Amino acid sequence: MEDTMVLTNVAEVLACPVCTLPLAFQQGALRCEHAHSFDVAKEGYVNLLRKKLPGDTKEMVVARRAFFDQGYYVPVSDLLNGLLQKHLPAGTKGPVRILDAGCGEGYYLARLQESLASEYGQLQGLGIDISKDAIRMAARRYPDAFFLVANLKEALPLADQVLAGMVNTFAPRNVAEYARVLQPGAPLLIVIPGPRHLEELRHSLHLLNIEENKQQHVIEQFSGSFDLVATRSLTYKLDLQQAEIAQIVVMTPNYWHQSAESRTRLAELAALATTVDFVCLVFQRKLSVTN
Repeated sequence: MEDTMVLTNVAEVLACPVCTLPLAFQQGALRCEHAHSFDVAKEGYVNLLRKKLPGDTKEMVVARRAFFDQGYYVPVSDLLNGLLQKHLPAGTKGPVRILDAGCGEGYYLARLQESLASEYGQLQGLGIDISKDAIRMAARRYPDAFFLVANLKEALPLADQVLAGMVNTFAPRNVAEYARVLQPGAPLLIVIPGPRHLEELRHSLHLLNIEENKQQHVIEQFSGSFDLVATRSLTYKLDLQQAEIAQIVVMTPNYWHQSAESRTRLAELAALATTVDFVCLVFQRKLSVTN
């Protein structure tokens, strides 16, 4: 079975979240030598969380899938694909393993894997997210990638230096772990909101503000283990109708912070033109990292 082949190919780079020993695919589960076992769900993903943690809800994930399916963020995906391909080290050969850290329902990883497939024959996309609902949805639609439910803020369930590249889009960041699992010289692409992101929508609905000096904060955060090699901005307008406005609100952290007033305003907002503003920071894992 194709799903079994994907599991077998990826198992060799996975590490047990309990004891860090290698995991192997055996009888429908991932197991380590200490007998820690994690069942493979019928959709093909594995849940490695040791305790249930909050993540994006099913409502948030469904809204994000609906919004992405309309192509509004294709330019963001295309930017990621082009930059990662450009910054993969010359001579990179398979198996090329790429991680989407905070993959959500799998949109960016699937398009990235498709764009790189023609050049890198042995290509393995891995996606990690803390939301079981998101990972289940990702695994159902994108069986060529492998998805894990895990916490990015803890030790990643991966062996050392097994990744050729990584993307991190509007998701938590873990500098030490990203440096550990990336090969020396490998690219790490981090997408953050620019200062104008959704400014018209945020003003109309009194939504969350963008963190001040976020770009500089991220650069400083990664400076010890990574070199910043490129910065790209992407800004364009979206003309949204009421359904898409609701989706973009529900799919973001604003979902958790809506007041009664903002819900009323949202229900009354029939259409809106708003700015999307993204910044992609391209880092390269230093050849030597000191702890």
